[in-house]
Amino acid sequence: MKLSDMKYNFCSLGLLIGGIVSVLVTMIILVWEWVENPGGVFHDQNGTNWNFVFDTASSWFVPTFLYAALIVTVLYLLLYAIQWIKQVRQK
Repeated sequence: MKLSDMKYNFCSLGLLIGGIVSVLVTMIILVWEWVENPGGVFHDQNGTNWNFVFDTASSWFVPTFLYAALIVTVLYLLLYAIQWIKQVRQK
């Protein structure tokens, strides 16, 4: 990717990586909690409590997505600024 293209893609990159990280973290937590099953809230003899699974998934996905997308976007812009400063100094 060229330096001139970086400023146009920082937001989409943040959203993409934020989404991937959020899905991975959410799936790990969901599987872990379902297997551990604290207090029998995730599953019992009647099957899986999908409402509780959804609540847990959304409570992990949304904040993780927001933080990951923000962190990646800021780091990407910081990288862009550092590269821009290096180019200006070389001229």
